[in-house]
Amino acid sequence: MRGAVAVAVLAFALAACGGEAETVTVERTVTQQDTVTETATTTETVAGEATPPGLPRRVAATYEALREAAASGDYEQLRPLIPARFSYSFGAPEGDAIDYWTNVVERSGERPIEILARLLDMPYTLYRGTYIWPFAYDKQQDELTGYERRILGEAADDFGAGSGYLGWRAGIERDGRWSFFIAGD
Repeated sequence: MRGAVAVAVLAFALAACGGEAETVTVERTVTQQDTVTETATTTETVAGEATPPGLPRRVAATYEALREAAASGDYEQLRPLIPARFSYSFGAPEGDAIDYWTNVVERSGERPIEILARLLDMPYTLYRGTYIWPFAYDKQQDELTGYERRILGEAADDFGAGSGYLGWRAGIERDGRWSFFIAGD
């Protein structure tokens, strides 16, 4: 009878957890008096899908919207997220940000929307009130650990001599406004 109850409890625990991304471990200890002790442990695994910890609500909402739009690969999904005051290039290119990314940058072989998606999967840094991806924005190349270099991948080479990180970076202000997605100095 106790075995049937244990199976029912285990089935209930699995159903309550949705059966997704959980590991349930059941330990059974039997003593000579046929006393059964069961312990169920549930572990949830989150794989790169969660909003990074520490983001204010408005920043987190913009982050999620940007991440979803960038993952779609469709620049038009980014358009509603681009505010009137937005930095996308040094200098004064003609057109808007999406025109610049698709008609100028992509012709040079880069895909900004794919870069944005990769950046948003990296940790961020908080620099002078702006949340910036990647975290390397406020570092010098010689300050990077081996682990940080692996996270950055090819972007670990995007540092200027004495000027810090010059690769693609995205910034969200504390009020949730996406303020820039830009590369270079």
